[in-house]
Amino acid sequence: MVCTKQLTDYNPNQQTSSPKAKCDLRREPEFNKLKIVMISLMLALPLLAPPVLAEEGDDSLDDEFAMLADEEQVFAASRHVQEVNESPFSVTIITRAQIEHTACFDVTCLLRSVPGVEVLRMRPFYHVVGAGAVTHGLGDKTLVLIDGREESLEAFGFPFWSALPVHLEDIERIEIIRGPGSALYGANAHSMVVSITTRAPRDNRAEVFLSGGEAGRFQFNARVDQITEDWRLQVSGGRELGESWQDPEVDGLDLMRFRIRADRDWGQTIGKTSTQVGLVSGGGQIHTALAPIKLHNTHAMHAMIEHKRDPVEARVWFNLFDTLFDVDLPLAYQGFVVAEIPPNIPILSTTLDGEVLTHWTPWRDNLLVAGVNYRWLTLVNEMNDPPKIHQHRLGLFLQDEQRLFDQLTLSAGLRMDYNNITPLTFSPRASAVWRFASEQVLRLTGGTAFRKPSFFNTHMHVTGVEGGALLPDLEDFIRRSVGNDELDNESVTSVELGYRGRFLDGRLTAEARSFANLYRNRIEFSTDLVYDQWNFPILAESEMGFSNNASDINAFGGSLTLSAKPFSALRLDANYTYRYCVFASTPLTSEAAPGTESGDRVGWAPAHLANFSARYTTGFGLHLGFSLHYSSSSEWRRVEDGDPFNPRITLNSPEVIFSNAFLSWRLGLGPEKNRWIELGLKAYNLFDQEFTDAQAVIRGDGAIIGAEKVGRLFQIFARGAI
Repeated sequence: MVCTKQLTDYNPNQQTSSPKAKCDLRREPEFNKLKIVMISLMLALPLLAPPVLAEEGDDSLDDEFAMLADEEQVFAASRHVQEVNESPFSVTIITRAQIEHTACFDVTCLLRSVPGVEVLRMRPFYHVVGAGAVTHGLGDKTLVLIDGREESLEAFGFPFWSALPVHLEDIERIEIIRGPGSALYGANAHSMVVSITTRAPRDNRAEVFLSGGEAGRFQFNARVDQITEDWRLQVSGGRELGESWQDPEVDGLDLMRFRIRADRDWGQTIGKTSTQVGLVSGGGQIHTALAPIKLHNTHAMHAMIEHKRDPVEARVWFNLFDTLFDVDLPLAYQGFVVAEIPPNIPILSTTLDGEVLTHWTPWRDNLLVAGVNYRWLTLVNEMNDPPKIHQHRLGLFLQDEQRLFDQLTLSAGLRMDYNNITPLTFSPRASAVWRFASEQVLRLTGGTAFRKPSFFNTHMHVTGVEGGALLPDLEDFIRRSVGNDELDNESVTSVELGYRGRFLDGRLTAEARSFANLYRNRIEFSTDLVYDQWNFPILAESEMGFSNNASDINAFGGSLTLSAKPFSALRLDANYTYRYCVFASTPLTSEAAPGTESGDRVGWAPAHLANFSARYTTGFGLHLGFSLHYSSSSEWRRVEDGDPFNPRITLNSPEVIFSNAFLSWRLGLGPEKNRWIELGLKAYNLFDQEFTDAQAVIRGDGAIIGAEKVGRLFQIFARGAI
């Protein structure tokens, strides 16, 4: 049976107590045997399960078959709807059914199961997400879109994953493009594009989600849809709380969300209009290489209006980010605190963006897609030098697709991006997709992408720090440190060879991918302190901040993905990724131990990543889920004892394997399908195996420099619709 469906509503659009301590997993005598067994299980189960035809007449599983159709179409890869087999890049699609029946509390947990994607849970409020060999920094190499609007903060260059303006209950699907996307999306689509589509208002209904559990986790979200004669209206909002698993005294997560959406179909002559307004407020703690930063009185507001009339779509959106932040960095020398960075540093960042996209068919089997966008950005910080900064960006792109003989699809695209900070940048991309059998394709893709430095990278110069008589040059040293307005774009050149095939009437899908990524002009934060004969810092001759002097990196590897639906109630997924990442030039001491040379392996990039998940759905509303996640060992460079004036040391993070589990039961409240209640349990790190995603040091005052330790997070939830 082959399931097909038109997407009518879808877009057209950790820790150790000391540097010497080891994770508990390493001390378990049976861990290595367990690891081998579990990884083998991940890759073998989808193949061992026998294909069984679906049971006839089981209406409760209709959504499962609809989900299979949703997974075979994608928009974000080429900015028009196409089959996944036609995509020029490897694509992973997370559907609504998968989102509902998972142990995950947020989007980053879902992304952890995507082949080759790394998720570093640094704090409850702050996660780092990336792909390739460059995930160790601030997580600023991934472009995040919500209904076509960029979510990354221009002030810092990365999104606050835990503070996205939409709850999981409001998300319809997520498309993950595992490869450079600047040829279509411009700056910051460096290594991956995550495109989130929210749930559109469809009928008169209300849904509520409520959960609570360990580590102070609490989530509440409500959504009301109202359909009138002319408009489709939606209002949603909620509250989310969470504590640090390792240290409840540390600021965790405290958020409130509110969003309004209004859609109207004016008819074929005029088209469709959608308007959104949203607000997220709260605060939490984020991680940097030198010190934790606490955000409070934080507000992120967005507004967007888009209009679509085939073949043209246009959108205008506005983002505002307002916060006060404290840098938890006592400036000490030989145990004596000589100064502190002033508290309550204000940041106000605004972004105004306009974009027009169109497509047309100049001749048979040919499709042209073109677009233009302009963006105006402002950053205001009264305790910065300068206190106000403006930037503007302009992007133009064109992509052409040509199908030959119904078997070969060739595509080529080019984007030009201008901004007033870095040089004019061109991002090309070309691909060939050969369908050598009805359900099997080979794909070859090459292209380049880039990341534009953020305000934090280029213009962060804090004022008001006084060093006193002991360090009279400290104020000038801090003022000229951190930001570097001469930074250039980071870039990546990528080549990918891929295969995708569907077998057994679509019940088994196999994907294989090999890649070569060349990372150049990388931006890294480094410290170069000069000392006198008494080992006292000469700040006037020292430097500390961002530069393009980070080492070049070459990453080679591949991934294998298997997905099976042996019978209508069971879904199995497994993937494995291998990466061989090496320095292509001599690395800085902030990245690798002294003596590391070109050709040596990159320590922070785990060589092996593997995931397995199983989901069982019955005809009477019972849902069961289980997943396993594995990451091999890695190395991290941290400042000794958390003191910024100390040299960096190497910390080893042991390999990690942990599991999640899910159980729920959905009961109908009447003959109508849109009235139901669901009760369930979610368990993250089911067996409470403490681990850290990125090794840390503990400063003398107890502050964590690195990722916090994570244990079990158990949650009870209820959701319902009327």
